[in-house]
Formats: sequence, structure tokens, C-alpha cells
Amino acid sequence: MDERLRVQVIAADPAVRAEVDDMVRNCPELTVVVDRPDVVLIVADEVSDPVLFLVRSLTRGGRRVLLVAGTVRESDVVNAVEAGAGGLLRRAEVRPDRLRPAVRATVDGDFTVPADLLGGLLTRAGDRSAERQPARQLTEREKTVLLMLADGHETEEIARSLAYSVRTVTGIVHTITHRWQVRNRAHAVAYALREGLI
Repeated sequence: MDERLRVQVIAADPAVRAEVDDMVRNCPELTVVVDRPDVVLIVADEVSDPVLFLVRSLTRGGRRVLLVAGTVRESDVVNAVEAGAGGLLRRAEVRPDRLRPAVRATVDGDFTVPADLLGGLLTRAGDRSAERQPARQLTEREKTVLLMLADGHETEEIARSLAYSVRTVTGIVHTITHRWQVRNRAHAVAYALREGLI
């Protein structure tokens, strides 16, 4: 049985698409497809409104999307998450050893973000902590799990690190997403960052 993850690459520039297709093929855990992908990998110069529209269209249709852009700003991370993307990477950082875990995280519902942008987002979110609404407060346990998700850890890693079961971590995330009425864990992380909750 083939357990490779199926990746569809979308890029406006055919040369860029061919380059990324080759990179995906060089990952033994991944395979390039044109239909029924596990993840749609969108490669763009920047996180523009048309790119975000495409992300929204695909995610509304039930697709998981990983976005790769030439330039990525802090505001792009929040915009990508709100559009439904399962991750955002800089094109210069994409190589097989970074691509495979990002695709896997997207399939698992986790979120991937450049580490240098995460620090800035956390700092900005902390600056707004005085504006928190009591109904949106997090328990220390919920905050710890969301911070680890924001840092790119997968559910199993979080469970091991905190000595919880995978089911407990999944339950914590489900409780947060249900309470806040957000789509998924990536949206919960983006919301928490934007609202200064983590």
C-alpha cells in the first residue's frame, strides 16, 4: 500500500511549477498528482488578494492548502490562516527536508509558519493582552497547547512533551475551536495571536 502524501502544485509560472514538482518528487514520502490531492501546494510571489481568494475557494471545497510565497510578512500569516491555509512558507526556505514536515502538518491540521515571524506575532499579541475579553480567556493548559501549536509542534509531540495523551491534546484543541467557533486549530492559533491571548 502506498502511504505517500499526494501533493498538487499550483503556480502561475510554469517554470516555478516544474521546479516545485521536482522538489516534491525528491521527497520519498510525497508524490505529485493532478487530482484528489491530500494537500494543494500554492506557490506565489506574494500573499495577494487573488492568492487568498484561491486559498478560500480550495478550502471551502474541502482541500487542505499549504501556501509558499516569495515574500512573507507577519500580516500574511494571519491573512493566510483566516483564508484557511494550513501553513505558510517562504519560497527560499522550501527544500525537501522542510517541505515534507510542512505537508504532513497540513494534512494533520497543524500549521507551519517561518520561525522568525512567529516571534513577532507573539510579541504583538502580548502587547494587546490588556484588550482581552474575559469570555475568550484561556486556561494555562489551553494556552500551553496553543503556544506549542503556534511553534509548529505536532499533536504527538505536544502530548509527549506535556505528558498528556494524544486524545487529551486533541480534546483541548477541539474545546477551544468549538468555544471560539473557528474552523480548525490553525484558525484558533491565528485568533489567539490576533487577540493577544497567547
